[in-house]
Formats: sequence, C-alpha cells, structure tokens
Amino acid sequence: MNIISPHIEQLLSTFDSHNLDDLQHANLQNRVDSKFILPLAFLPHLLEAARHHYSVLEINGKRTSNYFNQYFDTQEMSFYKDHHNGKLNRFKVRKRTYLDTKTQYLEVKFKNNHKRTIKSRIRCNENVHLDDNNHSFIQQHLGYDLTQLSVSQQGGYQRIALANEALPERLTIDFNLWYQSSAGEERIDLNGFFIVELKQQKHSKRSPFYQLLPQHYFTPTPFSKYCIGCVLLRQQAIKYNRFKPILMKLSSLNQSNQHTALWNH
Repeated sequence: MNIISPHIEQLLSTFDSHNLDDLQHANLQNRVDSKFILPLAFLPHLLEAARHHYSVLEINGKRTSNYFNQYFDTQEMSFYKDHHNGKLNRFKVRKRTYLDTKTQYLEVKFKNNHKRTIKSRIRCNENVHLDDNNHSFIQQHLGYDLTQLSVSQQGGYQRIALANEALPERLTIDFNLWYQSSAGEERIDLNGFFIVELKQQKHSKRSPFYQLLPQHYFTPTPFSKYCIGCVLLRQQAIKYNRFKPILMKLSSLNQSNQHTALWNH
C-alpha cells in the first residue's frame, strides 16, 4: 500500500473535520457527478485552498481512507458494454470494503436517463453469494439473479473525502489506484494523477471547487474506475474505443510524474 506523504498529512490536519453521522444534507446518495483528472503535483495546492470551504472526513483519527472494491458483471460483460456504448439507465455492482473499519457493503449504482447517479447498498459479509439478503437486494434493483453475476475485477485506492454541508456538496479525492483480475494476477498501479469527483444535488459552477481550479483544468472528464480497470485488464478481449482519450491522458500524466516525489513508497 502506498503511504501518503507528511506534507499532505500536514495539510489535512489544518481542515475542520466531520464524521459520517455529521452529514445530513451532503450525503447525496441521489446526485449528479462531475469528475476531473488532475496531475498529482496540483494536489497540495488544491488542499491548501479547499480547507477554507470544506471539512474533511475523519475516521478513527485518520483523514485518509483505504478502499478495496470487487466489481461484478455478467459473463457477457453487460455492465461494461452498456457504459462503453453510452447507454443511460445503466448499472454498476460492487462489493466495497472499507479497510480501515473492516466494514463491507454490496452496492448498486444506477445512472438514469437524466444522468443522475443513485446509489443503493446493504451491509454484507465476505462471500456475498451465501446471503439470501444479497440475492433479494440484487433482484430488487436489477431484476437479475445474483448467481448470474461474478467478480470481474478487483482493486483499490486511497481517498480524501471533503464536504460542505451548507451548499450541500461533497468532493472525493482518489489516488494510488490499482487493479487486479478476479484471480489476483499481476497488479496494475496507476500513478501521476488523482481523481476528483464533485457530487452535487444539481450541476452548478458556483461550487467553490470550480474557483480553486486553474482555467485549463475546468473541463470535467468522464472517468469510470470500473471501465478503465476492464480496459487495462482485458484490452485484448473487449472493445474500448470510447475510453482511448482517457487512457492517453492517464499515460501522459503518469509519465510527467516520474520525477515528482509527493509520495513515500
């Protein structure tokens, strides 16, 4: 696991903090999302400015969190193909493990035809197929039987979670992304960039976040952790034309970061 640098830790210590129970308005399980792929060198500048507008999630004294995800798909990779083909009213299914608290959730993310993201989830245990509640949950939200789904990939990242209750909105900052096949084969690490996801009730550039960005970073970039992982792990077997511009951008940011020392390994 990569370790966050003392510089970033020090910046996070200057934020006001909140816990999960503090968010009443900024929870935003029904929301619109805007994603930005930003160079790693910009992260300290963003945090320095953001502390005046956002609080940071703190759990057990830590202001960064470690995530492990297992994504599910059909044998035909239907969820991936729906996204690649630009279909709305599409789904993602994953089991998310919060490594710091050792809690697990089975989650369904639904992107509707108004481009809103609606997330539903239930607590689960290690093997999701052994619990009847999980089968009922998937059947209710997707109309699928859980037995039709299997783990298609796994991976993780570290996250800084910021919130502004008054607006309301949330910012998640994800970095040190990595992927593996469902069989746990060779690991793919992505460095040189971080992903910001701005979560709002409705799209608004009046968000303080937009004021923190230099002009040339303003444009949101569609980014699906699941789909990018599919391409990296299966590119010989799946169509991925839609994601080629994003892959080129990630490659460029990774190369430009080869001499950037923000993280201690």
